[in-house]
Amino acid sequence: MKDEKFLDVGGRKTRFFEAGRGDPLVLIHGGQYGSSSFCSANDWGLNFDALARSFHVFAFDKLGMGFTDNPSDDNEYTIDATIDHAYNCLEQLGIRQSTVIGHSRGALVAACLALQHADLVKSVVVVDSNTLAPDDPSVPMNFYADIQKSAPESPTMESVMSEARANSYSTNHITTEFSEIRYKIATLPKTMEARRKMDATGKSHFYPLLNERRRNTIDSIATGDLRAPTLIVWGLNDPTAPFKLATNLFRIIASKNDRTQLHSFNHAGHYSFREHSDDFNRVISTFLV
Repeated sequence: MKDEKFLDVGGRKTRFFEAGRGDPLVLIHGGQYGSSSFCSANDWGLNFDALARSFHVFAFDKLGMGFTDNPSDDNEYTIDATIDHAYNCLEQLGIRQSTVIGHSRGALVAACLALQHADLVKSVVVVDSNTLAPDDPSVPMNFYADIQKSAPESPTMESVMSEARANSYSTNHITTEFSEIRYKIATLPKTMEARRKMDATGKSHFYPLLNERRRNTIDSIATGDLRAPTLIVWGLNDPTAPFKLATNLFRIIASKNDRTQLHSFNHAGHYSFREHSDDFNRVISTFLV
């Protein structure tokens, strides 16, 4: 994964990667503004090059994350702004009829793109996402909040990687490159600004709107609006998105969409696509044949 590029998306400098030839494949990472995980397009570093041997692969940093600019207005710290930014990014890159893979909170973005812009999305892959799944008491309530609360004011390599370690069955996928890019993101002034914005307005602004968008999306899926072939991939040992969520989501989608599959990796946590990268890439390629 190399040769980062930038484009202007609605006045926001947006970082992305592009490689390969063939059918378009879009990778959308997880996380949110000011979160404790410091996600970016680099999360796909163990998948990108291998997938690019068979597909035209794109991966971008979501709005306000990685090396993409923050929202210019406090009112744009919303999931809808993230979805709109993703849509505009695909539009500017001229991507049509792509497979969109979304991890964690990125899966909600992927599903919304498929529901709202069928001309852009040919198929959907949902990876370990409690954001897209219905509420369930098995989900730990304070996992991310506790990590963020215990983080020192000035990030350290240990504090930056605490979420990824706690969210993984095995830490073998936590490479030096993965750690260094997350630390670099954590220390960017824009990242610290996003965290201050979320600390100030998250409970009153971001999360209520996120929960509304999530409920509406799940309701739309339950009524059969998600018509694109859909693959759900999950780590059996995911601590923050328990496997029960995968089966619940599968039942909802499959009841209305015959072209729905569920694949689970044993000995895998929230980063199943990294912990079993070779197998994940094979599952994606098989699904898209």
